[in-house]
Amino acid sequence: MTATTHHKALEDILGGLPVLAVALSGGVDSRFLVHMALRAGCRVVALHATGPHVAPRETLWARDWAQRTEVRLMLVEFDPLPIPAVTSGSPDRCYHCKRALMQALRRALPEDAACAPLCDGTNADDLAAHRPGLRALHECGVRSPLAEAGIHKAHIRTLGAATGLAAPEQAARPCLLTRLPYGMRPSAPLLRRLSRAEAALEDMGLRDFRLRVRPGAPVLLQLGPSEAVAESGGTSPHPGDMLLTGTAGHLRRGIDAAVLRAALNDAGFPDADIASTDGVSGYFDRTTGGTPVTT
Repeated sequence: MTATTHHKALEDILGGLPVLAVALSGGVDSRFLVHMALRAGCRVVALHATGPHVAPRETLWARDWAQRTEVRLMLVEFDPLPIPAVTSGSPDRCYHCKRALMQALRRALPEDAACAPLCDGTNADDLAAHRPGLRALHECGVRSPLAEAGIHKAHIRTLGAATGLAAPEQAARPCLLTRLPYGMRPSAPLLRRLSRAEAALEDMGLRDFRLRVRPGAPVLLQLGPSEAVAESGGTSPHPGDMLLTGTAGHLRRGIDAAVLRAALNDAGFPDADIASTDGVSGYFDRTTGGTPVTT
C-alpha cells in the first residue's frame, strides 16, 4: 500500500469520528493525528499529561504547537511514581503506567467531550515492537487511528510534510522512565537531571540519542546512525563500539567531546560512556531481556 492509500484509510476512519479526544505527548505521531483530524473537520480535544516523567521541554513544545494550531488543549497532572510497578521498576511498568494514564485522561475529559473516543498516536511500526503499553490501550478502550490505517512512521513524516505539519522530522523523546533499567527505583530528582542533560544535548545539536542510567556504571549516551562519530584519527566506528572514552574526537555535527562531557557534568553526570548504536530505542529490553538489575 502507498502513502496515498494509507492517507485515504485514515481519512475514512476520522470521517467516522466527528468528535475525538487525543492523548497528545507532543511527539510527531500524536501531533500528526491531531493535525489530520483537524483537516478532516473533526472537533478535537487534546490532552497532555504533565509529571516528573515528562520533560518540561516536551510540555512547552506541546503547548506552543497546540496554540499555533488552535486546537483545544488540556493539561492533565499525572504522577506515575507512586504506582507500585513503577516504583519497583517492574518489567511491566509501562503497562501499569499507561493504564493509569489513560484512565486519568478519560476522567479529565470535559463535559462536552465526555463521550468522545479517546485516541492515541500509536502507529503501525509500534505494533511490531515490544510495547507493553499496547495491552493497556486495548483494555482501556483507546483507539489508535494511525495503526488502524496501517500508517508507519515513514508515512507520518512524508504525509506530515506534504500537508503542512510543523517539524515532521521531529525526533522521538519517549517517557523519561525508559532511561532507567528495570529494577531501578525512579525518583523525581533523577528524572529532572536526565531531562536537563538531554535538553543540553539537544541544544548542542544532537537529535538521535538517548541517555541511559546504569547502576554501578557510568551513564551511557547512545548515539544513533545519524550521529556518527569520528575519533581523532577520523575513522568511522562500527555500531556498538564504545567511543570517546576520553575527550578526543568529534561528533558528525562538529560537537567536541570535551564540550559534550562538560554539558553532562553540569547536569549531574560526571562520568559517561558514549556508544554508536544501530538504534536508540528499546535498549534495556535488548541488553537485559527485561531482567531487573540489582541495585
